[in-house]
Amino acid sequence: MKRFFSIFLILLLGFGLLGTARAASQDKYELPEPYLSWEKAYLKEFPQLQGVMDVMIQISVNQMKKPEDDILHNRVCSAIAYWLAKDQKLSKEAQKLTVAGDLLHNISKEEKEAVLTNPEWLNQANLMVKKLKGSGYFKNSPKFWTDEGVLKNPKIGNNRALVHHITGAIKTGQILNQLGGFSEKDIEEIQVAIIAHSTGYWYFRASVDEAAGYKRAWEILFPEPENDVSKFVHDADLISQFVPESVLPEGSKWRGLAQKRWGAKNTVEEAHIVYYVFFRLFEEGKTERGKDLAREQWDKIRPELVKLMNLNPNQDPIKILGVPKIFQ
Repeated sequence: MKRFFSIFLILLLGFGLLGTARAASQDKYELPEPYLSWEKAYLKEFPQLQGVMDVMIQISVNQMKKPEDDILHNRVCSAIAYWLAKDQKLSKEAQKLTVAGDLLHNISKEEKEAVLTNPEWLNQANLMVKKLKGSGYFKNSPKFWTDEGVLKNPKIGNNRALVHHITGAIKTGQILNQLGGFSEKDIEEIQVAIIAHSTGYWYFRASVDEAAGYKRAWEILFPEPENDVSKFVHDADLISQFVPESVLPEGSKWRGLAQKRWGAKNTVEEAHIVYYVFFRLFEEGKTERGKDLAREQWDKIRPELVKLMNLNPNQDPIKILGVPKIFQ
């Protein structure tokens, strides 16, 4: 893995130097309003973030045959993060760090070697968490990273979806150190925000508990967001999931997940599963503004999901169809 990171950093440096001499890397990908306007605003206010954008896009392209959905998601997240941080009058520095955190929060999710059952990744994760705890982070999550048995459990540590917040924070440190312009404290704060961004996903928590064999085992892996940057990185990622384009159309991200991850076999099952997932998601915000925006988005997509289940608008899918079998 050391060789991989050496090659990666060399390529990253070259890519960063080239980035200033060509059209913006995101221009060939579509981004709907209002996210495009918010993105243009933060790139104008924080030009340094263009380099972070470039790296996110290049790595996504290298990792996936069809990176468009992931690039869209990361851009929507970062745009919402900027809007939230600005709306809540966070400092300029905090706004920049919040956007950077959401640009990179998924950076290792499709990296095949990036799992905690890989001893080299686990070692780097141990060093990173020890350093961050030494800097005073995770005080509100006393169980975080206290049981290596949970982390090494193949059903947990070998599942990139469950550990990408950890491996993503490691890779983010590499990226930001290489790009330059971020202090050690900045990088730590962004890493901490990325590590905390998955806590709001109840099905991640349930998966860890099931694999470990006891309740609240998830606290070993998922710390709670503690400061403004972490809370807004978390909430922007959460709210972005509710964008109708990612939820409702056939072949969309969430209907695809319903098929591939949770076994849906037709449109009704897709809508039923997605409805239940989002029904439990929309109150997971860590800030009041985040909760309000998630609820607003839920009120938009809920009626459309009910239609896809062939139910009347006033019917409750959970009462009529029950909890989807995969979650019982």
